Amino acid sequence: MKTLFITLFLIVSNLGGATLQETEKMTATFDGIEDGIYYFTDADGFSNEFQHISEDALNSFDLSDAKYKGQTFIITYISETETDDLDEEISVNTITGLKLKQ
Repeated sequence: MKTLFITLFLIVSNLGGATLQETEKMTATFDGIEDGIYYFTDADGFSNEFQHISEDALNSFDLSDAKYKGQTFIITYISETETDDLDEEISVNTITGLKLKQ
């Protein structure tokens, strides 16, 4: 019984350390793709870079098609912190959902 209690305690303890990724949303205008990076500009004129895009989002809109350049989208994305080649922390953004703003 004591072994079962210790095992359950360790499992629950490890679950508490898991980090959850929160999705964020923004509305921005698509500027184009360059070197595999998707560029959008928000209403404040700030340029946003997205290094990755999910299969679902890519299947919804083929952003390589010129007809989407200049269109405004509601973007759902996640940000992750990674370490680059110089051991510096960088923010990597992944688009998880796209919706064309009407």
